[in-house]
Amino acid sequence: MDLQGIGALSAAGVALIGIPATMAIGRWQMKAALRTAEATSEAGIAQAESSYRAALDTVRAETYATHMQWRRGIQREAYASFLLSVHRVAEVSERFAVGNAEELPLESIRAGKAAVEDALSALKAAQTIVELEGPDDVAAPAAGMTNAAKVMAMALGDQAVFERAQGKLHRMQYDGPVIMHDPAERLIQALFHLRSLYSASPSDSADLDEHETHEIRAAKRSCREARSTLPPNALDFEEFEALIEGNSPHPPMLSRRYRNAARQFDEEEVNFVRAAKIELHSQVS
Repeated sequence: MDLQGIGALSAAGVALIGIPATMAIGRWQMKAALRTAEATSEAGIAQAESSYRAALDTVRAETYATHMQWRRGIQREAYASFLLSVHRVAEVSERFAVGNAEELPLESIRAGKAAVEDALSALKAAQTIVELEGPDDVAAPAAGMTNAAKVMAMALGDQAVFERAQGKLHRMQYDGPVIMHDPAERLIQALFHLRSLYSASPSDSADLDEHETHEIRAAKRSCREARSTLPPNALDFEEFEALIEGNSPHPPMLSRRYRNAARQFDEEEVNFVRAAKIELHSQVS
């Protein structure tokens, strides 16, 4: 074989040897590229998951903050509405008691009673909302204020009847027909005598001795006899009994139950406001 042939064979051999080497290098490059792509993909997924979790945490935090702000607003409104309702009961009841000193028509008296009842109903609803919103540290004094307000409203209702009866009696004495002047004067004097007996006696009727109790009973009989000389229906039974109670040591607005209720109301209001402040401010922090 000549030199040209030998050279051709050698070139062919080198070419044959180079093909596998080129293929091997290609496979290595492909594997490296795949590993790089896989690593890049994993890093991208991890970064995406991290970004998603961060975004989700941000949304959750904002949602929680919004919810707490909404709930705090609801509680604040519930507490404020309750305070307005409970003081509304006291205001309406006191106005009704004082207003009955005038010669009110029956329609006005009924309207006054209805206003007190409506105020009590609104108070009960407001107190129920406070119980639902809680917590117990706020709901407990609210219940105490509600109970005290009801007792005060009842006593003021009795006071209203007393004021109405007393006003009617004095108008009979001075402004009514002449035929009513003397009977009205007689009843006023009998009531004054009853009050003087109570004033001279111990504050607790259980401490009265037998003679003083007899005097008081006799004075009450004198009041009933004086009432009987008035025209029929000049004073109804409720009004007359209110006059008797109003001239006792414990008239409605000076009675022990009213004073105890008023004291409880004030104490529970302090507790309620303190507990409400703690609840609302703790949510802020």
